Amino acid sequence: MHTTRKLSLLIVLAIGSAAAMAGEIDGSTVLSSGSVNTSAGFLSSANQNIGVAEQNGKIKNSTVIVNGATNTAAGFLSSATQSVGRATGNGEIKNSVVVGTGLSNTAAGFLSSATQEVGFAKGNGKVENSLVQATGAVNTAAGFLSSANQQIGGAQGNGKLKNSTVIATGSVNTAGGFLSSANQSVGVAK
Repeated sequence: MHTTRKLSLLIVLAIGSAAAMAGEIDGSTVLSSGSVNTSAGFLSSANQNIGVAEQNGKIKNSTVIVNGATNTAAGFLSSATQSVGRATGNGEIKNSVVVGTGLSNTAAGFLSSATQEVGFAKGNGKVENSLVQATGAVNTAAGFLSSANQQIGGAQGNGKLKNSTVIATGSVNTAGGFLSSANQSVGVAK
């Protein structure tokens, strides 16, 4: 009897664990204002995720509104990643609204990397029947061999952008330093 209870508990935990891996935001509202995330020092990493669904990630019938979010990593080999309304791993954004205003993502230092994604679906990504709007989104990497990557309202990995509106007003993507690179994608299916 005791073994049966333990086995039952293990099965329940395994099922719960598998279900937790599939990220889904459905029929929900995510509001964030003035969020700040900072990491400083050698090999620093700052990751800010707001309204993000991962591993078979789906954002459906939902609204994600973010205002004034700041994410910063400073130091040698620093990495800053800011994600607003992003779905990954067969990612899907459907019948939803993603709005980001005054977003700031910065990585500063030798070999720094800054990645900012707003309303973006990855890994067989689909953005369908949705509105993605980014106003004043700033992504900056500064330093020798730095890289800046900004993606707004798009889909990647057999990506599909369908029946959707993407608005990016005053969005800035900058990499500064010797051998730096900057890549900006707005309303792109890759």
